[in-house]
Amino acid sequence: MKPIIKIMSIAGLLLGFLSGCQQAPDPESEFTLKAASFNQEDTAIANQFGYSAESQVFQFAADNTVQLLHYTVYKLNQGEWEVQWTGDQSLSGTRGRIAVYSDSLPAGYTLILQCDNICVKDELRVDDPDFTMPEGSVLSTASLKQEIPFQLNEEIPVLLQRISTENDTILVDLEQFFKPDTFAKQDEVWALTLIFQGSDHSLQLPSKE
Repeated sequence: MKPIIKIMSIAGLLLGFLSGCQQAPDPESEFTLKAASFNQEDTAIANQFGYSAESQVFQFAADNTVQLLHYTVYKLNQGEWEVQWTGDQSLSGTRGRIAVYSDSLPAGYTLILQCDNICVKDELRVDDPDFTMPEGSVLSTASLKQEIPFQLNEEIPVLLQRISTENDTILVDLEQFFKPDTFAKQDEVWALTLIFQGSDHSLQLPSKE
């Protein structure tokens, strides 16, 4: 048995060496976030949580320095963003997918995070129970489409929704999150942002079924 163990050990060392060479960190690598297609796995997970409609999916890639996902729902109030809901989710891996379901506004959003075979659902509710869609209003949505690099603790708008009562043909743009004064005063506007953080300051959210 000893010669076999020795050969296996040498083979293991060789494989470990080759694996280490292949997985050597790239000094030019960066954290990325991009839109992703809704696939069969997303469908199965959505059904598990009671959703049948397709969601907007965002896919991220990072490294072990990213330990926490922080998300916030804002509503525009007199030209300034007002926090409606905020939450944190511990990340169990370096890659994952974030599915966002836009519930009937102003109810809010539902977020389902997939990371390292762990799925967690959180409901981001907007505290405005008296709001109703005005007659003749138009809902415009802008979401992250292309792959972007990001840094730790950088706030990234991924979804922006506007309800306008005017015949406004100008499209909503995610950059307007940083320029909220570009919206009309009568517009109802919501935004969802993500922040990838380097340390875990909260407990992992329980799965809600």
